[in-house]
Amino acid sequence: MTTSPVAGRPAPPPSTAREVPDKNKWAVGPLNDGKQAYALPTEWKSGALHHKISKERLSSMAEQVTPAWNSKNRQVQDAARAFWNLCWSVAGEDVARAVAMAGHGGSPNPHRLLWNLPLMVSLGPQSPANDPGMNFDPDTEPVPDGPGTRRMDAVSLALKALETAWLNAAEADNGRGVYDAALWTTLHGHLQSAHMAAERVARGGRVLYPPLREQWVFDATTKQNLRKGLTPFPTTERGLRLFAAARVNAPSIAAYAGSATAAATATVRATVSGRRVTLTLTAAEKNVHHVCVRHTLTFFDFTDASRPRPINTFWPGVRTFADATALAATLLPGIGRSCLRELDRTLGNVVKADDWLDEVLEISNEDVDGRMVFYNVQLTEVDGTDEAPVIQAVIESFAPDGADGPGFTRGDLDLIAGRL
Repeated sequence: MTTSPVAGRPAPPPSTAREVPDKNKWAVGPLNDGKQAYALPTEWKSGALHHKISKERLSSMAEQVTPAWNSKNRQVQDAARAFWNLCWSVAGEDVARAVAMAGHGGSPNPHRLLWNLPLMVSLGPQSPANDPGMNFDPDTEPVPDGPGTRRMDAVSLALKALETAWLNAAEADNGRGVYDAALWTTLHGHLQSAHMAAERVARGGRVLYPPLREQWVFDATTKQNLRKGLTPFPTTERGLRLFAAARVNAPSIAAYAGSATAAATATVRATVSGRRVTLTLTAAEKNVHHVCVRHTLTFFDFTDASRPRPINTFWPGVRTFADATALAATLLPGIGRSCLRELDRTLGNVVKADDWLDEVLEISNEDVDGRMVFYNVQLTEVDGTDEAPVIQAVIESFAPDGADGPGFTRGDLDLIAGRL
């Protein structure tokens, strides 16, 4: 099956990319309408398209496509044009035509083309509870004969490599970026690998690839959908053994439940949309206690019926409150830096810095110094000046969001609770 819009003919030149299309109305008709070609679970409603590489990061690529296309360096020009032609081909005839028609004078907008590559999106439910924002959002599958472990599928592996190559290039030369011929050739290779893997999946002439229902969990209690991601899911029997072993001679941590004493703190600084921001992030003992009773095998509270998420994930190495405190101290600097990046992404254009007060940042799939983490942070004070605000924030929770710790559904935990 060929996906080339016009066989043998190169793509039309990209537009300047100065105009960024509305991110809330990003999908061209053939891609958006493609959801109707599949019968979806009732809890997915009409379905939604989830980007594996976020629109923000795809846009950062799009901004460099036209300068590279027009580069006076012939090697850069040739490599960038080869990458652009591949994007055009991978889009497929219907999508490519729609992207061109949406552009001025038939010039395809690089943002819109990259956003609408069918292999770049995954068909799933609306508004999943663990939407990762601008972080990579892979399709995953169980490892055959593995103990509940999971892995990225072949398409996501290739797209993750593409994203990593791009981020490394964008951060090179002290953040000025190095967008040379080698980069565009590397991106071309990874996109080609993703395309070859995607085309091994039958889609019967449809624009979109089939939804991967196995990787989604629906919780009837909260009416939430979550993507399993790379979290390992042990069997109930193995889970029972893990919980039982971790709870032998477990110390009491009840004394920390209401304590406002700081257990760990970190201060980070960064420029957020021109503002020189200082952020101090604190985990009080009661916040660490919360992590213990929600996200550790040793202290998990099976009697708490108010658990808000369909899946709970667990830090397997935390056996004492001191372990949890040490983990908080290790993670806080990276989480603080992530908070500033998220402020820049979602709230950087506020008129006054104190408009950030009481904002809650809830992020999934965040790489915190090599660990994939979910966190929930609330901004509690905004002082200093508007040009150099000083922010105090509290971390309400943090949990593993990848291979660092096992996950159990609400149903699994109920079964385990009845046998512990």
